[in-house]
Amino acid sequence: MLFFKRILNFDKQEVAKRDLRHALRYTVEPNTPLRTSLRMGNHDQPVTLLNLSSNGAAIQLSEPADYHRGEVCRLRLVLGRHALRLDVTVAHQLTETGRTMLGLEFKFANFEEQTNYLQLLEPVVIGASLKPGNPKLVRQKEAGLLTKFYVGPDDTLLTVWRKFAGQAVHSFEFRMHNYFVRSSSTPHVLEIYTCDELVPGQKQGYGMPELTRATKQSAEIRQLFLWVVPHLNQAVPDDIREFLAEFCD
Repeated sequence: MLFFKRILNFDKQEVAKRDLRHALRYTVEPNTPLRTSLRMGNHDQPVTLLNLSSNGAAIQLSEPADYHRGEVCRLRLVLGRHALRLDVTVAHQLTETGRTMLGLEFKFANFEEQTNYLQLLEPVVIGASLKPGNPKLVRQKEAGLLTKFYVGPDDTLLTVWRKFAGQAVHSFEFRMHNYFVRSSSTPHVLEIYTCDELVPGQKQGYGMPELTRATKQSAEIRQLFLWVVPHLNQAVPDDIREFLAEFCD
């Protein structure tokens, strides 16, 4: 069962693009909502995800074990009400200071299974990829507020406004591809939109897409946001991550 039915509908061309881009390994934050276990034979053991890519994962075992290169296992990934089981082979094992870590290579059974996994991976990629944008590109000035933004791949953009006095977080806008959420400290309500592509030639950091209130896609866009927030990397300051997490309760 797909994680998303109305959004992130990857065709074969999009899967090929993501397969290339996501060959990079993305760190999985410790507070990830992903729950993971590894099965060898009839034995399941919980594992900790260290990183993910389009074709593999690194995990830490919960108890010492000895695996060999080329062994076939079954990895179970649970996110919310959804579970995905993937055949994997052991690419390498590393044991140090009492910890056993494995590098795994995915063996997708079919295109649907690969698409399902890429939907699961997307929140990790969005959160882990954000980095501070060039402050010289900020042109959206708001009276009494400071503007900072964080950019990621494929039109991913988190814009945050702080109050001058004390620099507390005031509001944010978060574009996740063509899905858009925003809110402020008051009222504390998450607004959800879909948006058109940026006008060609606009510089990163102050594009003004045309927004439309999300209807049928709203629940899935909200769910994408809820899964992205725990994966925000350390380049995003703690108070910003905490502010966004308030909308995940």
